[in-house]
Amino acid sequence: MRWLRSCITLAFFALFGVGALILSYFVLPFVRKKEHALVVVRSVWRIILQGFIITGLIRIDRSALTQPIRGAVILANHPSLIDVVILTALLPRTFSVAKSALRKHPFLWIIVRRVFLHDDAVLIEEAPALLEKGYNILIFPEGTRSPNPTSMHKWHRGGTQLALRTQSPIQPIVLQYDYRMLAKGQSILDMGTHPVTIKVIPLPQIPALEEMPTSFHGLAVKRTRQLTEAIQAHLDTAVSSASPVDKD
Repeated sequence: MRWLRSCITLAFFALFGVGALILSYFVLPFVRKKEHALVVVRSVWRIILQGFIITGLIRIDRSALTQPIRGAVILANHPSLIDVVILTALLPRTFSVAKSALRKHPFLWIIVRRVFLHDDAVLIEEAPALLEKGYNILIFPEGTRSPNPTSMHKWHRGGTQLALRTQSPIQPIVLQYDYRMLAKGQSILDMGTHPVTIKVIPLPQIPALEEMPTSFHGLAVKRTRQLTEAIQAHLDTAVSSASPVDKD
């Protein structure tokens, strides 16, 4: 079973690479608007995600996603390589912020340039108009993948500052994995022997500020700490209430 899951995973990543090349050089160059490019990429990623589910590699529990999310800065933990694919596929009208290193990726740089927002000074110029139109902006404040599914790296406060400066609501989301999969430094072939269950859990949304704060720094630090503690507490609770499962 383990070898079969490894082969399926390898096939999907090969398909993902080929799909990225096709999108980059034969589809996206002919799509003028960024919003339309997002629809194209999201459609492809939904198909890939369904493939992961149908073949039994993962299970997605989205039962907690009962309300639409619009015009919010989404902040989430980042345990796996496919987190951005999962959230983009599940959440309509959601742009993601990409690290600058991805602009040099041989397969993804065109997709990153056309569909993602850049983690630089330009972000604050692009974000207000998109948020005003009802688009969401997804940020992983850790800046890299989590060390494991039940802990996180220290959060950067850039996402919180963006929400404050644009007077947008903050939507925290917990990605809860029951097995360490596609983590930093982990082989893509290590998928265990059972479907990996991934729960997508939105925490209570933090409303937008009605007035601009006098100090962005202090409020951003406070809210970033509160969000980190809330998500970590949720992960800790999930661990303590779960029964041990041997996936090896």
